[in-house]
Amino acid sequence: MIKRRQSSSSFSLASSGSYYQCNAIIHVKKRTKRVELLKTKNVLFVEDNDDFAQNFMTLLALFVQTIYHCKDLQSARETFASQRVDLIICDIKLNNENGLNFIEEVRKIETTIPIIVLSGNKNEEFLFRAIPLNLTAYLLKPITYKDFVASLEKCAGAFFKNETIVLKNGDVFDRQNQTLQLKSGERIELSKKETLFLSLLIENAHQIVTKDMLLASVWDYEEVSEGAIANFIMRLRKKIGKQFIHTVAESGYRLGI
Repeated sequence: MIKRRQSSSSFSLASSGSYYQCNAIIHVKKRTKRVELLKTKNVLFVEDNDDFAQNFMTLLALFVQTIYHCKDLQSARETFASQRVDLIICDIKLNNENGLNFIEEVRKIETTIPIIVLSGNKNEEFLFRAIPLNLTAYLLKPITYKDFVASLEKCAGAFFKNETIVLKNGDVFDRQNQTLQLKSGERIELSKKETLFLSLLIENAHQIVTKDMLLASVWDYEEVSEGAIANFIMRLRKKIGKQFIHTVAESGYRLGI
């Protein structure tokens, strides 16, 4: 078990041969608001290659709270049964074992937990078996930093759909139940579009939400006029307070708190 740690050392994400290196401190600063959700998550990591596992965990530990490393399926089963596991990362080839067997067992009792699968080569049989398992990501070794972070983004996105987010001012946004609980105690019911828009602002808290982003996430590229968007924003401001939404002239919107 490895606790989350802060490290600025370089690392490799390849099991052998070619490798990908970067400075952890530089890339961690680029983490999005969504990936920050992983700070409180526990990961079950199933991998029997010691060198690859150590390098992989050095990076992973920068993003999550706890890593439980298992080298075989039996210890993975025991860990999954005895510990709080929020996310699973599993190699499909473990000595004489197939990681998909373990994942199939997990899916029988836990249908929503994010699962990332690692593989040393493309395997058509694996792809067919994996279709009904609702995998979050499939990473082919050697793994690039870009692909690694993209897979974590997908996992965090799955968590975000079910998370309640405590905002800086103390209000609580519940995406799943489409509500905003104000610090004063008032509970505001939100429409689907209002929930999608607030989710977009929160996920992109450190950048401007452009009109294109708004149309893609809230209206699913449906044709909508400038006036309709302006009226939508105006009604939402009246509903939850002007301080939540900050207009950036000729650019878009930002979270105002």
